[in-house]
Amino acid sequence: MALRALRVALVAAASLALMAPAAHAQKRGGDLIFLQQSTPITLDAITSTEQAVRNVTMHLYEMLVTRDEGSNPIPYLAAKYEESADGLTYTFTLRQGVKFHNGKEMTSADVKASVERYGKIGFDRADFSRVVKAVAAPDKYTVTITLSERVPSFIEQLSSPRAPMVIIPAEEAAKEANKINPIGTGPFQLTEYVPDSHVKMKRFEDYKANEGQGERNGFSGRKVVYVDTVTFRIVPEANARVAAMETKAGHFSESVPNQTAKRLKDSKEIQIVTLMPWSMAFAILNAGAGGGPTSKLGVRRAIQAAIDAEEVMLIATDGNFRLDHAFNYPESQYFSPEVGKAVYNQANPAKAKQLLAEAGYAGEEIVIITTSQIAIVKAQAEITAEQLKNAGMKARVAVYDTPGYIAQAGKPDGWNIYIGEFGLAPSIGPYGLPNFWTGPKNWQKLQDSQLDAAFNDLKTKTTLAERKAAVDRFYTRVTDQAFAVKLGDNGLLQAVRSEVKNFKPYRVPRAWGVWLE
Repeated sequence: MALRALRVALVAAASLALMAPAAHAQKRGGDLIFLQQSTPITLDAITSTEQAVRNVTMHLYEMLVTRDEGSNPIPYLAAKYEESADGLTYTFTLRQGVKFHNGKEMTSADVKASVERYGKIGFDRADFSRVVKAVAAPDKYTVTITLSERVPSFIEQLSSPRAPMVIIPAEEAAKEANKINPIGTGPFQLTEYVPDSHVKMKRFEDYKANEGQGERNGFSGRKVVYVDTVTFRIVPEANARVAAMETKAGHFSESVPNQTAKRLKDSKEIQIVTLMPWSMAFAILNAGAGGGPTSKLGVRRAIQAAIDAEEVMLIATDGNFRLDHAFNYPESQYFSPEVGKAVYNQANPAKAKQLLAEAGYAGEEIVIITTSQIAIVKAQAEITAEQLKNAGMKARVAVYDTPGYIAQAGKPDGWNIYIGEFGLAPSIGPYGLPNFWTGPKNWQKLQDSQLDAAFNDLKTKTTLAERKAAVDRFYTRVTDQAFAVKLGDNGLLQAVRSEVKNFKPYRVPRAWGVWLE
């Protein structure tokens, strides 16, 4: 009860402090310093779903259609879009006078090249390229996208910030993945990128704000920049981030420990922001041939039975969590109250041992991969390993930095369980998360036709009832096959210094619209 009361108090205090009308006039100048946990592995936005990448790249680039605060699609670089009567052609009328950071005006040629590049190398290219039949630029400020079949969710997919379809100059779009110069139309332009140290950018003086929109609203709205520069400093250690905040060496911390939040709750200089839910915590199991013991369904179900989700979440998050079996948040219209509930939080080592015996488990090592740069995720891996050992498994935790951890998860062998959190994907609707378990590049390393079929129904069925049924089928299959074990929902505590004015909490720390007093 004390933890719950603390969360409520923190949310209320943050809301009053951060949402109140500014007492002082906007002020230009200064370097706004964000402290984040891990380094962005790339600045080529379309190739990654990582939060560390998105934090930076959503300041540099923009999209044809983006999302507002409620995650609703809204035109941005496109002034408007129209859907044909048959649902097969989308026509985008571009805003005029928008400039790239190299001074060139954005035209339909750039948009066409960017869209086509996504179909070739974008993170979610498989689904996109399957339905996009043609991209055309009939005039300087018009782009058409023609589909091979009607896809009711097309604009939602196009506007997803998960691995955002950003617009870059045509000459950059001709380059391979991660080979581009980071040139966009965003309110900031890159000045320096030093991996594992910092990313620095400056205000783009020729930025073309969207005058047709109101104040800051998600990734949309009229973006006004007051600070001269913004620096993303990579500070993996939580205590180091807190120390930087207290000594004014940082203005915003992406994450602070729960105990620190309690200590700072009465501070006049540092305000605590609570975001709940922030992410879903998962154990994803390697079901492919390279997974060794976890290629057996019985072993995967044993792991599912052994995991005490409540213990994992309680210890790893220091109480900043909620138990939740579902793969869509309870706040979503796609929430499934029963799917997965029966196998969630079993905490049953005796059952696990029985399943292991039936599956012929012979003591093979089960490697759990995690990252050293996100403390909660690392702790979740370590606690899970102890629970598996208690159920008779030979478990070992392999710790990498974040880029190495992601790279290892992409390999077909050398690991059995990936412990990770998915933040944006479950927050932007039902379409993001299934990408992890479908298609040939799925994370469980075993393509499943039933999952692919259910996901296709989710994307193509015209009624909400049909799409909800597809979601239920999808996650019934995921849990039945133990491709993933849901641990719970993580909350996130962030901190912002009092001299940062007009700051508004969001999934990505936005440097536009704020100023330093």
